Formats: sequence, C-alpha cells, structure tokens
Amino acid sequence: MKFKVKFHSGYKSDETPKSVIMGEREFKIEEIRDRKRVLDKKSGKRYEVFTCKMEGEIVKLEKYESGEWGISFLEKP
Repeated sequence: MKFKVKFHSGYKSDETPKSVIMGEREFKIEEIRDRKRVLDKKSGKRYEVFTCKMEGEIVKLEKYESGEWGISFLEKP
C-alpha cells in the first residue's frame, strides 16, 4: 500500500507525523500515544516507531533511516 506522511517540523526535521495520505484521502493523526527509537540488532539500523490514533484506529508508523515509512493497523481503541 502506497502512502505519504505529512509531519510537523520543529527544531529537528521531520519531527512529528500529523497526517497520512492514502490515495486521494488524508487521515489526520489525532494523538501520538507512544514514540520510541529502535535498534534492529540484526542489521544495526535505527528507526523511529510512532503509535498513533488515526481516524479511530490505532496505527504504528515506522520511519526508517532511508526516509521511508511503514504503516501497520493494530486495533480499535
């Protein structure tokens, strides 16, 4: 599934995700419930994980060092 992430840029670039665009629709991120940096022990690469509430769904957004994003839909709150 192709999508884009819009974000708020603060003093660091690409700081906080604000919405996800899928096709022609934009879905607002209502709340960021958790944010952490993860180190993949196998590859040695770091990425950021955001657990968010978006349109009544709980989603996990992953931002990789390459600048690409991944998305997973977890559950309804």
